[in-house]
Amino acid sequence: MGGPFMKNITFVLQYTGTSLLFKKRAADFMARPTRNCTAKILRFVDSCRTFAHSARMLACPHRPLCGACGLLDLPLSEQLELKKRKVASALARFPALARAEIRACRPAPSSVGYRTRVKLAVEPAPGTNRARIGLYAPGTHRVVDIPGCLVVPPELLPCVEELRRLLATSDPKVPHVDLRWSRATSSIHVTLVAAGPAAQGHFRKLAEELMSVRPEVIGVGLRVAPRAPVSRALAGVTDNLAGEAFIEERIGELSFRLSPGAFFQVNPAAAELLHELVRTWLLDTAEGPVKGVADLYAGVGAFAVALAREAGPVTAVESVLTAADDAVASAMRNGVAVRVVQAPAEDVAAELEADRIVLDPPRRGVPRSVLSAIGRAAPARVAYVSCEPDSLARDLDVLAVLGLATHAVVPVDMFPLTEHVESVALLERAPWKPEILWREGDAMAVYKPACLPTHPQEPGEPSLLAAARAATGLADLQPAHRLDVGTSGPVLLARGEALRNLGRLFETRAMIKEYLALVRGVPHKAGRVGGRGDEVTRYKREAVKGGYGLVRCFPETGRRHQIRRHLASIGHPILGDERYGDARTNRFLAETCLLARPFLHLAVLAFEGPHGPVRIECPLAPELVLALDRLEALRAGSDAPDRME
Repeated sequence: MGGPFMKNITFVLQYTGTSLLFKKRAADFMARPTRNCTAKILRFVDSCRTFAHSARMLACPHRPLCGACGLLDLPLSEQLELKKRKVASALARFPALARAEIRACRPAPSSVGYRTRVKLAVEPAPGTNRARIGLYAPGTHRVVDIPGCLVVPPELLPCVEELRRLLATSDPKVPHVDLRWSRATSSIHVTLVAAGPAAQGHFRKLAEELMSVRPEVIGVGLRVAPRAPVSRALAGVTDNLAGEAFIEERIGELSFRLSPGAFFQVNPAAAELLHELVRTWLLDTAEGPVKGVADLYAGVGAFAVALAREAGPVTAVESVLTAADDAVASAMRNGVAVRVVQAPAEDVAAELEADRIVLDPPRRGVPRSVLSAIGRAAPARVAYVSCEPDSLARDLDVLAVLGLATHAVVPVDMFPLTEHVESVALLERAPWKPEILWREGDAMAVYKPACLPTHPQEPGEPSLLAAARAATGLADLQPAHRLDVGTSGPVLLARGEALRNLGRLFETRAMIKEYLALVRGVPHKAGRVGGRGDEVTRYKREAVKGGYGLVRCFPETGRRHQIRRHLASIGHPILGDERYGDARTNRFLAETCLLARPFLHLAVLAFEGPHGPVRIECPLAPELVLALDRLEALRAGSDAPDRME
């Protein structure tokens, strides 16, 4: 095999019984055979892209036990269309996003071998001299060995095979490994995750043996898994055992330093598509020069460093210390100026001065406090990068209310063969108009989103009253009652005599109010709770949703926080309520069901109007319907996260 065949070629290789794709010099591979592996070239293909995008040519030997690549049998065009529909379906829940353009899903450069970071489970294989390393079978803690995983870079597979031998008899146990392959340097960093107190000497010897056998491994670290659910088993601090403590990766021309565990796109080749979209949108000067850029979930500074090449000043905000240190190092190695702030975004968002903002939050989305701060800052443009369409849609709905409309959403196929999709939402400043539910003379009912206060609580803060005055041109409108921030539903606004008449209805308790709340536990079918003085709340259980009670509440008075206090006092706090609720339950529902506010909604207002009875009914807010749907899907076991993350 000489002449032109010694150049970079693409060929299919038979490796431990699995057809895999390689693109490198054939002579290099033949010169470095893999331990305990026989290899032969089966056939040449024209290009990596042609092979990877032909569903008929991809056969995974780990199906159906693994189940991670749910779209493996679909042609590329159908995969991309399905992912676009998934994004469109998420946005369709929210009427405020009806005009947002959903563009075609952009394909990744390759559908195989793209995942440069893999987090895998480990367990002994009884009766053999090797461990099983792979993913948990769906719905179990049984490890499915995946030596021929299609999405893992071929360059990582020999290292994982060596770990199967080294970890087979390791004591203490190593229940997880976290590996990162660098396209830029053709090197690997390995993190061993120990189940208990670390025996440094044992693991150091193991690390040195791995590095001697696999010279592409430039460093090995050790992390002790905290006592936490499986999803958090890979969190914590990594101690360096041997070799380099960092690895380098590139996106385009930019180089980044990565600490073990630091967030970085697992598909750097496709990440270039994200960077192109973000850069083009935020740095467009059609609306004037860029005054400042803030990257509020910066990680190792990927977007901040890229934007700093063309705009300034740029501020990167990152809560994880090691990632913030990486961002500083990455800015220095690329010769750009980036101010790095190591703090949670919610602690500093209100203080930032930037007219361009990039958001790349975790799967659960952006906290309401950060969204509110962005609304007050009123940037000219925002680019929101998301790996979870539901949390993206929920947050875009809030930002629309705060004066940032979604211009377009672009899905990007960052996770080929799987059902997961990344998206970039492009937002620009635009006024929001509240929905008028009822109007009669000088009185009206206006829908209040949970994110807005009825009255502005700080100078310049968006509020329902200000939006209603602007939309109607009635500067003397006043609320006849209030809903707390975090509660959605109709608010009565009026002026003059109409305002006084509505006020008397509330004072004489002639105004009927019905709230819907989802509470912890399952309360009695009906009940009555009394509080201080004449405070009374009656309730009726309407349904049980995912093990929680959906109740309809009838407050007989209108004290502040009355319903929240009363339900908490009988052991059934409202889900999502930070003040009176259960923190652990709230955290669980925020991460699994995307509940980012108290589940409290004013569903009915009924009263006697000047021309007859008035009944204003307001369906559950879309974000609450989303939380209910995800809660019931979770209960049914149909909402599984990406098990490599």
